[in-house]
Amino acid sequence: MAEQANFKRINFFEGFFTTDEDWNAAEAYHLEKRRLHNRVLHTPGVVPVAAGGLRVQARGRSDLSFEVAPGYGIDGRGNELVLRDPGVKVVEADKLKLPQTIYIAIKYFEEPTDFIAYKENPRFKGHRRIEEKVKIEVMMREPDGVEALELGRIRLEEGVREIRDALDPRVPGPGEIDLRFVPIAGYAGSHATPQLRNEIANGLSEKAVLSALLAKLGVVPANYLRQAVLAAELLNSSNGIGPFNLADCLLAIVELEREMIEAIEKDFPQIAARKGFADYKKALEALTKVVRDRPRDADGCMGVARFLNASNQALTPIVKEKLAPTQKTNAKGEQVTWKDVVVRSKDFPEELNIDGSNFTRVDHLQLVNDESEKAHKFAIEGQKDMWKSRQTFTYPDKESVADSGVAYIGGQAKWQVHNLKPGKDMIVIKRFDAILGEQICDILVDSKKVGQWKVTEADRKHRWRNHYFLVPGTFITAETIEMVSKAVSAERDINMFQLWFYQPA
Repeated sequence: MAEQANFKRINFFEGFFTTDEDWNAAEAYHLEKRRLHNRVLHTPGVVPVAAGGLRVQARGRSDLSFEVAPGYGIDGRGNELVLRDPGVKVVEADKLKLPQTIYIAIKYFEEPTDFIAYKENPRFKGHRRIEEKVKIEVMMREPDGVEALELGRIRLEEGVREIRDALDPRVPGPGEIDLRFVPIAGYAGSHATPQLRNEIANGLSEKAVLSALLAKLGVVPANYLRQAVLAAELLNSSNGIGPFNLADCLLAIVELEREMIEAIEKDFPQIAARKGFADYKKALEALTKVVRDRPRDADGCMGVARFLNASNQALTPIVKEKLAPTQKTNAKGEQVTWKDVVVRSKDFPEELNIDGSNFTRVDHLQLVNDESEKAHKFAIEGQKDMWKSRQTFTYPDKESVADSGVAYIGGQAKWQVHNLKPGKDMIVIKRFDAILGEQICDILVDSKKVGQWKVTEADRKHRWRNHYFLVPGTFITAETIEMVSKAVSAERDINMFQLWFYQPA
């Protein structure tokens, strides 16, 4: 039938005497038309939204066995592959020549069934039904997609004793199930309920607005975030996001938003100091966790959508407060940007205007200066090692600067800051040797943790850098406070040469 130039279907008329050949031709007509439809209008592959999506997964039995979840697919000939019950297979490694990549495939086959023979006339006998079945096979060659459809592959090497789910699906290791090459069938619709689609639409729309507002403030990663959100909006509006892929579509968005937070803390401390910013970070962490868990059920995805909206609600007042009209003030002192602060080779003056905001220097700590260290009660405690040194390096502007400072491994440095105005934010700027990156410290003010001071810059040629840290005004409760810089990594040294302290004018 498939090789005929034209399809023929049976035509009944009065007096038409049908035979078994006629009835089989009628069945073949519909079967071949269905297969033609599947081949031409649907991409061969696994339908991920059907049941368990034919997903290959580890069994946790500490052996070379795996399980294939029930599901539905279409092979290259248009056959419909229906696995109704989980399929379990055990790989016989002793029959393989290792190292070897094995391929897990599903095949379509037919089997006559329901045999009957009539006692009255033994000549009349045969199978009343043809059962459409599938089987899971372990193959040594890559399936062609026609005879067999790939469901996964596993690289087996000497020493592999267990088949596991991949820790990183993007780069599966030996013995881990590799799902990267599973063909996905073309299908219409997302199986998302109208309620879920509306929740997603509202969350993405609000995220797009907020990221656009932050982009206008100069937060560059907000541009990338907005582009990812707009792409997700297009998918959702075309009914392309549903329970199966919602988490996958949001993963890039939450990772970009996390990068945006880091940029805000580094380059826009005036935004990071806004009331509610810490709550926004917690809301985003909660969203990140549920997205990384990759729920595939309707209830789990509705929870993801609600966490998405919760993160938007936490960010909204921060953005609106920043955008609220403020009284213009005259710039006082030298006008610089936050980026200028990082590479400034000159000492920091009494007054600075940073990106339009006026700051006044309230204190200054010079390390390896007995008088200054004594006045600020500077001390290093609990360290594995510490040393003092005098260094001459250059900044990126090639200006050479000589300075003295301290470095410590493990433990903590503590000092006092004076002349503060309670309730106002404080900016701490430190000069440091940037030969090594990843200098991470927990910062405490009067025994209360403020956050982590992460110094990631590394430059072996122009080693001087400045870095700044914002202490929100809620932590400044007196004219004098005690700050602690506690090393997070016990193996990486923390160095500092001068500390300048500023508050808004």
